[in-house]
Amino acid sequence: MKKFAILIAVVFAIMATGTAVFAANEKVGFLDEAYVLSQYDKFRQAQEQFEQIGRKKSETAKAAFDKETDDTKKAQIVQNMQLEMREEEAKLLSPVFQELNRIVEKVAKAKGVTIVVNKGLIYYGGVDLTNDVITELKRK
Repeated sequence: MKKFAILIAVVFAIMATGTAVFAANEKVGFLDEAYVLSQYDKFRQAQEQFEQIGRKKSETAKAAFDKETDDTKKAQIVQNMQLEMREEEAKLLSPVFQELNRIVEKVAKAKGVTIVVNKGLIYYGGVDLTNDVITELKRK
């Protein structure tokens, strides 16, 4: 039993050392995603489109809701509208986020950064990629 405990301790020590060495080789960058999105025209356009679609669907759903007397059918109308809105949001925003991800990857590689996280996760250190990403997005 004592040999088993020693073996486990050695395995954990090797794993901890390996993780530390791995982390030491990584260069962490961060991005203020909310700020980047606020500066990204395609994101703002997609949001505006989504809001317009939402208003139209809401009006249509409200008219159907007001005509309906059955509470189960009213709930179904609301549920259908919510589902349609989630689908519209995905359809409009997926290409925007895919392009943003490509740009972040391009900027990170150019800066030698191997890991990029949201700014809110950083307490200290790291490379701020926010302005570089915004500059690259505006070139597109």
